[in-house]
Amino acid sequence: MHKSKDKAGACFFVSFSKNCIKSTGMNKILLLLACFSLLAGISAAEAPRWPSEVLDLFAVLPVQESGRVKPLDTVARFSLLRLNGKRTLTLDAATGKRSLSALEWFLDCLFQPEAADDYRCFSVDSYEAVVALGIEPHGKKRDRYSYNELRPGLDRLMTLARQASEIPRETQTFIDTQLITLANNVLAYESLTQFLDFARASYETSGNALLAELFESEEPARTSGILKQVPGHLETVVQKSQTLTDKEREPLAQGMNALFTQLDTLTTTARLFALFPPEKGEEIPWLSPADIMEGAFDSGTSMEIPIGFVQAFETLVNAPPASPLFLDTLKRLHTAVTSQAAARGEYRHVPLEVHYYRGRYLFFGQWLFVLAFILTALSWLRKEAGRLSLLANFSLLPPILLLGFGIALRCIIRERPPVTTLYETILFTALIGASLGFLLEFVVRNRIPMSLGALFGALGMFFAWRYEAREGTDTMPAVIAVLDTNFWLATHVTTIIVGYGAGLFASALGHVHVFFRIFPFKKHASPFFADLGRITYGVLAFCLAFTLIGTVLGGIWAAQSWGRFWGWDPKENGALLIILWALAVLHARRGGYLRHDSIALSAIVLGMIVVFAWWGVNALGVGLHSYGFTRGIWGALSLFWALEAAVITAGGTAMWLRRGRADSA
Repeated sequence: MHKSKDKAGACFFVSFSKNCIKSTGMNKILLLLACFSLLAGISAAEAPRWPSEVLDLFAVLPVQESGRVKPLDTVARFSLLRLNGKRTLTLDAATGKRSLSALEWFLDCLFQPEAADDYRCFSVDSYEAVVALGIEPHGKKRDRYSYNELRPGLDRLMTLARQASEIPRETQTFIDTQLITLANNVLAYESLTQFLDFARASYETSGNALLAELFESEEPARTSGILKQVPGHLETVVQKSQTLTDKEREPLAQGMNALFTQLDTLTTTARLFALFPPEKGEEIPWLSPADIMEGAFDSGTSMEIPIGFVQAFETLVNAPPASPLFLDTLKRLHTAVTSQAAARGEYRHVPLEVHYYRGRYLFFGQWLFVLAFILTALSWLRKEAGRLSLLANFSLLPPILLLGFGIALRCIIRERPPVTTLYETILFTALIGASLGFLLEFVVRNRIPMSLGALFGALGMFFAWRYEAREGTDTMPAVIAVLDTNFWLATHVTTIIVGYGAGLFASALGHVHVFFRIFPFKKHASPFFADLGRITYGVLAFCLAFTLIGTVLGGIWAAQSWGRFWGWDPKENGALLIILWALAVLHARRGGYLRHDSIALSAIVLGMIVVFAWWGVNALGVGLHSYGFTRGIWGALSLFWALEAAVITAGGTAMWLRRGRADSA
């Protein structure tokens, strides 16, 4: 349908242009002016419908969601990321081939859901899931679909998703998980587009005996009017009904039933976000529109100001986004909400969070890590030291500083130490590995640590981005009770993650050692392998120290939280495995049983153990560390361990053959 409209429009424009060319004199001028007017109209249709001032005000509007006060901009980003897999939405040719920011898409869903229904915002990884709904798929295996495209198959989608969810997770097929994910995303989208139904709602007064007594006008009443007038009138109605006959009482009962049925439906859809901070009492949670609607009928609650918030949204949903009325109403709403949030001490970091996401520090840091690796690789081609080598030596510093700055901003926003979630462990581990590479370069000066540091940082940032896209949830959530202590987060968790980062960097050094043994570019360079073996040994010892300290601190924390120092929990066992392996390697090295080649292979094994302790135990789904559970990663972990086992086998074989040749010589 869209293509036929585009074709018809193109034919009309071509025909119109030909008439312009054939015309002469004043007619030609008038036709050309009309043509330019048509082009201006097309440009206006493609222009963003949300003025920049409106977007800026909405971006820093505070919202309490999932137990945390955050800017609406953050809510929009992760809402779109969950559905779309990206934080921007590319519109198709039918709507102008332009991109919407997450906030623009979010506001369209709230205020113009009919337009949002045509946006292809649902990412589907397999067309088989779409075929199962009885819908004609697009040409690509993985594509995005709009709500209107999925609408004919929604009933079947919910049925299939319900059936798939009853299957044990370990036996669910890929299509089953796709159907469940798509159904959940559709429900989330519907909740979003129906959230402001309370502001759009109208209540017929002329045919309702209860409302007809309150509203003189025959115009439908709005939710704010209902909340202001009906609660105080109910007591009078009850007293009046006691003097009426059953027949006289029936119209009032019917009117009351119709009103509260409609209000009950609206409160169901108006609970998604808590938009309104109470005036006082920091421990009191923020109010959703549903809370205001229910509180208005509580005689012990004053709802005068919150009802004013409802009235503001009624004005916003009926005013054009570019109109002065919309902007003025939004300014008053923004001032009222932010002033009350600031009085509760809950607004001071909201603008900083918007700056953090708009600054894209982690995104630019990732690509600076890639650039640092490229510069280091180019410097390998030059044997003599020069400007390129000097530039390569310090190219790792800017992305490290950028990543560190991003982590620092997250600490300020959350008022927490740098590691509280699995996502943050990836960021911090990448920072530790890249920093070790930068510092060790000044020890050995052979560009290997620098190259590994750049590669470590780039891969760490890539995995952080993939994890964030896969989860599609806020990466700065409210801290759960077991983690709600800044002291132990700053000591135990941060310390042990430093150990994880060091262990993985030691494994990376071991990979380089094995690589050069399998492909003997350094056949006659024994000092090279000696230097590599020494720094691998040093990093391994660094890993042991921090993991041991972190584990002991974790035991003290566990004694305070759970009443026991050690309980053989999977997470505790993972940390113990790292310590035992590192101790065994260091003792064997001191006893002369392991040399540089064996240290390299042992470091790779250490990396496998670190990954198990970091992610593997999270996939088990058991233990007291429930805040770290992760599902759906066994396949990736199994592949990783299989590849590492292959590297160890290949490296061990190459080293054994080399020793055999050396002995025979």
